[in-house]
Amino acid sequence: HDLMPSVVGHPGAFVVVGMAGFFSVVSNAPISTIIFVSEMTNSYHLLLPSLLVCSLGYLLSRRWTIYVKQVRTRMDSAAHRGDFFVDVLGAIKVRDLMQYLREVERIPEQMPFEDFKRVFSSSQQHYFPVVGSDGRLTGIFSINDIREVLFDPGISDVVIMKDIANPEIISTSPSEDLNEVLKKFTIRNIQALPVVKDDDPAHLLGMLDRREVIQYYNQRVEEMKSNGDSRQERSAKEA
Repeated sequence: HDLMPSVVGHPGAFVVVGMAGFFSVVSNAPISTIIFVSEMTNSYHLLLPSLLVCSLGYLLSRRWTIYVKQVRTRMDSAAHRGDFFVDVLGAIKVRDLMQYLREVERIPEQMPFEDFKRVFSSSQQHYFPVVGSDGRLTGIFSINDIREVLFDPGISDVVIMKDIANPEIISTSPSEDLNEVLKKFTIRNIQALPVVKDDDPAHLLGMLDRREVIQYYNQRVEEMKSNGDSRQERSAKEA
């Protein structure tokens, strides 16, 4: 500055930009550093040069950091895992899992309980949707609902499946996101939900299993991690 005052008019500006660049390099946090330094100096006049220096330094030195336990992305952070979990589930719709819907045997509501026991003996289902004569969904029940009376001979000929089915159906639809679906699974501690049409809650499309939802979520997270790693590798090569 003493030799060429016209070239370096304000040496303090170079100090601030250099400070921002240095800390963004050692911390691998360029955006936070830019905001931090701007707030500390109470000025945003050096925002553009700081952005240039911090971005360049970050691209050239991402392999090194003073935070040896710093994770690479929010997906790997325990502090943000809950937020990320909700964000991912909210972005996935039931329609994305339509190929995982299970077609199940539908029980006529007028079927005698004795006839159902024969159906049950050869079935692997846990939940049984009950339909009317027109094939529309009118109720649902699980094997837990009938476990106590399954071998009671006194009701076999006097009870029909309409008497057993629960008409208050907890269902989902193709437009609903998986965050809401998991809430329904959790509230009633159920393992499968009937999926119905968006505009017709009595039109059954199939059953969605809780395990399929969790498996699909894990698959999407792994894909996002792989895509993130690929982008980082490409950026490193370009740098």
